[in-house]
Amino acid sequence: MLPPPQNPQERTRQEEFYRQQVRKTWNIIDPQGNNYVDKREISYIMRYLLRTPSEMQVRDYIIVKLEDDEPSEYIKYEKFEPYMVNVLMQNEFEASPAEHLLAAFRCLDPENTGRIKVDVIKELLTTKGIPLRQKEYDPFIQFAVDKSGKYVEYEDYVAKLIDENERHLEMLLKDYEEFAKKWTSSL
Repeated sequence: MLPPPQNPQERTRQEEFYRQQVRKTWNIIDPQGNNYVDKREISYIMRYLLRTPSEMQVRDYIIVKLEDDEPSEYIKYEKFEPYMVNVLMQNEFEASPAEHLLAAFRCLDPENTGRIKVDVIKELLTTKGIPLRQKEYDPFIQFAVDKSGKYVEYEDYVAKLIDENERHLEMLLKDYEEFAKKWTSSL
């Protein structure tokens, strides 16, 4: 997200900025301030921070690292924050480029129509692989569906998704600029 730090002071500033962003994002999912969330929410938090691991990576790698000695359905903030700050500092789990997303959709479109029926998408996303929960599927389909409500025109969807991610990145970069100014003036 941010360019690699050029010196130790910049590294410290970026780490502190990321800690604040992780906390702010965590609080969206945990508004009661319990300092734990359902482990199924971890991918949401990561995606909001523009890190996009696959659901398999979340399940088989990330959650395993974040669980306590006694696994439960919850992840504690104290485990998540240092892990996520490191992910952000290392630029891990960057979003796939548009070409990869389009190639995946084209595999589902053997007739090369540029669109896939909503019922086909729903079947795949809610019953195959690591299925999406309804609360995950609904926002996706609202964002992805065409005006007719019958298809996902995947080139439009990917363009819209890339644009949304770029706007979100711009917002985060603007937040960092403001943070850096305050950081510098407090020294």
